[in-house]
Amino acid sequence: MKNSLCILMRHAPYGQIHDAEALRHMGGALAEKMDTCAVLMDDGVYAACDGHDTTATPWTALSPLWAQHLAKGARLYVHAPSAQARGLLAAERLVAGAQWIEDDALARLLVDCETVMVY
Repeated sequence: MKNSLCILMRHAPYGQIHDAEALRHMGGALAEKMDTCAVLMDDGVYAACDGHDTTATPWTALSPLWAQHLAKGARLYVHAPSAQARGLLAAERLVAGAQWIEDDALARLLVDCETVMVY
């Protein structure tokens, strides 16, 4: 798909800069009117959990950024097998707008996107 970006996030959301940088790039792609999505897999699925309390840390909570990006048309997919392996299959724990994705649909998505960035 022309002018599309898929950001694949595989790291836990705090303790390193990967997820914050991924979201920054996502915001830039949305500003350029790119068809943009993020896929969270492996430990990246933790970034989709709503209500992280980061007040005692130097890190910025990601939930508000997800809400902003989703409001601008981004899509957020959570790899169901990764979430299941980590006990996160309860949808009420996810940020609003996150969708489950299985392996076959993930493979199609990655093939169809013009650009894939991995964090």
